[in-house]
Amino acid sequence: MKIWTLQTHSPEIGSIYIASEEEALHYTALFSNQFYTKKVIRENWPDTLIYNLPDADFSKFFFAGKEFWICSEKARLFISPLVQKKVEFLPLIHRKKARKKISYTKQLFRRKAYKPVLEMIPTEPHYILNILDLQSLDVIDTEESELRYNDENGIIYRVTKLAFKPAKIQDAHLFKIDYPNPYFQSAAFISDEFKTIIAQNNLKGLTFFAEPEDSRVNLIWKSKP
Repeated sequence: MKIWTLQTHSPEIGSIYIASEEEALHYTALFSNQFYTKKVIRENWPDTLIYNLPDADFSKFFFAGKEFWICSEKARLFISPLVQKKVEFLPLIHRKKARKKISYTKQLFRRKAYKPVLEMIPTEPHYILNILDLQSLDVIDTEESELRYNDENGIIYRVTKLAFKPAKIQDAHLFKIDYPNPYFQSAAFISDEFKTIIAQNNLKGLTFFAEPEDSRVNLIWKSKP
């Protein structure tokens, strides 16, 4: 059994299109308070446009101090059977439906301003992943891990090495650790089965380094034989 972290090879980071201050406040509340809470949010999900994404099946963007992953329709079809109900796929607007956010009037009369944005919108459906599988710190083998704790409050402030309890993550294929630490709040973990699906179906956008290469190792744990 192996556990990896998601890591993209592209320096491009998606940007969310926001048309007003009211929209900005809405998205800030949505991404800050509703994502990664084990709850589905589709009913509260507005028409959302993210542009400047790389030509890949997996990419990411940052908002409200968090990291969010995006996948293509092709990737969704292949990973859905594995993650089942542990991931919510929230649809994004693709280029043909950009009028839902940028009206034809704006596109026509402010063409110079909006053409660059329109050209950076994916032509095919994409989805933001709301990861619902939030594991507690109990899945981590603290004796085998290398963690630094704050002496005053006992909270982990540095993660140097992680080890997991195999029995606790048998069915975890895309998950996060629910813990108030910058590392855990940003990291998304995947199983070797998830990685295999990516390789077998030539899904693009992620890198996997088992050994040091530009300090980008993302094989963070493998069980002992």
